[in-house]
Amino acid sequence: MTRTTLNSAPGHIDEVLMVLDAKANLPYTVALNVYHAEAKTGGMLMFHAGRTDVSFIPSIDRRPIPSAPEFTDLAWYLDTLVPALITAGLRGYEAHEVRY
Repeated sequence: MTRTTLNSAPGHIDEVLMVLDAKANLPYTVALNVYHAEAKTGGMLMFHAGRTDVSFIPSIDRRPIPSAPEFTDLAWYLDTLVPALITAGLRGYEAHEVRY
């Protein structure tokens, strides 16, 4: 297993994507911790081997549904992530709640 750690601001996304898409990394699941500074939340974005599937786990100051705080506000995360992932070739998604 190869582990590469990059600490990068959004301005360095090209460098991050270059490492992510390197031929040597394609057989491996690669995870990035992403953080939305304005919303003060984030999580782990995992690109699975072959890069045809991606998972997001809201694990950094998870954003709850205000009227049901035991559940994650998946709609907010989808609204935030999907537009960016569409430009990377997203063709669909599936969302699951994992109760904390």
